[in-house]
Amino acid sequence: MSADDQATSDRFRAALELPYALVGDPGKKILNAFGVRIPVLGLARRVTFVIGTDRRIEGVHESAFDPESHVAAACQVLLRKPGA
Repeated sequence: MSADDQATSDRFRAALELPYALVGDPGKKILNAFGVRIPVLGLARRVTFVIGTDRRIEGVHESAFDPESHVAAACQVLLRKPGA
């Protein structure tokens, strides 16, 4: 998810050949709902959420300067799940 518009998110996904959809949220409604927006600056913090099939948040990781740590943290959550 990004504060960018959907077209920008789609181009980013295509450029990286990501196998999943990205969501643009230029109105920042979803970013506000998840509490990741920095109101004064209008930016979003870099936060990864792992959401289960039951729609519950299974894990949260925040790191502004270490993007690779997001992958490691998400994998840790997924690997501790039964049947993963």
